[in-house]
Amino acid sequence: MIQTPIQNLSRNEFSQKLQNAKTIVIKVGSARLSGSEFEINDFLFSLVDDIRELRELGKRIILVSSGAVAQGRKVITKYISEELGTSTPQRQALAALGQNQLMNLYEGIFSKANIPIAQILFGTLDIQLNSGYENLQNTFQQLLSWNVIPIINENDSVAIEELKLGDNDILSSLVALLVGADLLIILTGVDGFLINNSKQDFLYEINEYHFVHARGPEGPGTGGMNTKLKAAKILLENGIPTAIINGKEKNCISKLLKYNTSGTLIANNKSKKFLTKEEIKKIFELN
Repeated sequence: MIQTPIQNLSRNEFSQKLQNAKTIVIKVGSARLSGSEFEINDFLFSLVDDIRELRELGKRIILVSSGAVAQGRKVITKYISEELGTSTPQRQALAALGQNQLMNLYEGIFSKANIPIAQILFGTLDIQLNSGYENLQNTFQQLLSWNVIPIINENDSVAIEELKLGDNDILSSLVALLVGADLLIILTGVDGFLINNSKQDFLYEINEYHFVHARGPEGPGTGGMNTKLKAAKILLENGIPTAIINGKEKNCISKLLKYNTSGTLIANNKSKKFLTKEEIKKIFELN
C-alpha cells in the first residue's frame, strides 16, 4: 500500500477541517478562571455564547477545565494567613477545596443559557483498568447523546505524582482520543505559538525546533506552550487538528471557526484514527 506523504494544508483546507468538526474538545486554562470576578464572568459569558452557537450548528462540545487549585487558593486565603507553597499535599487539598467552586462558576453561567453540564473527574488508573476505561467511554457517550456538556478535570485531590498525566493540556489530548474528537481547541493567554515573537499561523508537523521555542508556564497553570505542543503532537499523529488561540479575545472560538485567522492551527492531511485502549495506553505510557 502506497502511503500519502504528510504535507501542509492550504488555508481553505484548514478552514474546512475546522468547520467540519463534529465533536470538539475545548481546554480552558487556569489563567482564564483565576482573575477578578469581573474577568472570570466576562470570559465565561463569551465562552457560553460561543458554545451555544456551536451547539446550534449540531456540534458536540466537551470541556477540559483547569482552575480548581486557583479557586481553592481563593477560598483558603480567607481563613488562613500562612503562605501557600506548591507541595503535592497542598495542591491536592487546594484542588479538593476549589473543585466545587469551579463547578459552581460553570453551573451559574451555563444554567442561564439552559445548557446542562456534568462533571467528570478521572485519573490514569481509570484508563489502566478495563472496567474503568469502558465505564468512562460509556459515560462520555451517554452524556453527549443527551446533549449534556461534560466538564473534565484530572482527579488532582487524590492522584499521586507518579500516577498523574501532569497537565490538563495532555489530559485534553487523551480526552480527544477517548471520544474520537474532530478538533481540540486550547484557550491560552497569548495569540498562539510564537517563534522569535512571530505568530505561527499554521503547523503541519511538530519537531524539536518547535519545542526549543516553546515557553514555560506564564500564569497559575502547570504547563505552558511546551505542553500545548506536546498535546497537539499526540493528536497530529492521529489525524486530529489542534487550535491554540487567545482565550482573552471575545468570542474567540466562534471567530476561529468562521474566519480562521486567529491563533496557531496544527493539522496535516492524515485521516483521523480510532484507537484501541491498548494503543491509547501506549501513547500515554499507562501500562
